[in-house]
Amino acid sequence: MQDEQLDSARRTVVLGIAILACQPDVIVNRMPKANPYSCFSVYHSVLEPWTRLAAGVPDVINLRLTAMPWLWLLDPVKAVAETQRMVTEKHEAWNETLVALYQSPMHILFDTLGASWTRAPHVAFHEAVIDSSRRVARPSNRRVKANQTRLSS
Repeated sequence: MQDEQLDSARRTVVLGIAILACQPDVIVNRMPKANPYSCFSVYHSVLEPWTRLAAGVPDVINLRLTAMPWLWLLDPVKAVAETQRMVTEKHEAWNETLVALYQSPMHILFDTLGASWTRAPHVAFHEAVIDSSRRVARPSNRRVKANQTRLSS
């Protein structure tokens, strides 16, 4: 029963992505053609940093939930420091993400203006959009990765 629901959910997600990405060949269960600048590839590339973040956050939560009770029992001073670090880290990451988000239109503008001087402006514009998404997600991804390595050791 759960496998059927999972398969149905996967088909729904693939269908939704195919419709959003303007790729009718995905709807009939074929992979899109290998064009790095198709709308599907750009859509996937823009979401890639956020997908990495969405995959890493539950791992950090799991590591903290399993370590915190033992830390409170064995070393309460470290537990207090870790709890304070969790809260301050979120505020710092949020502020860095907001700064990157505010700067994003400026970066896209300058990258687009630079793209007008290239031989393939549409390729440069796609790369500008992808780089902008990576810049905005970078502060949170960097902290999640650092937490994964610190907490798993």
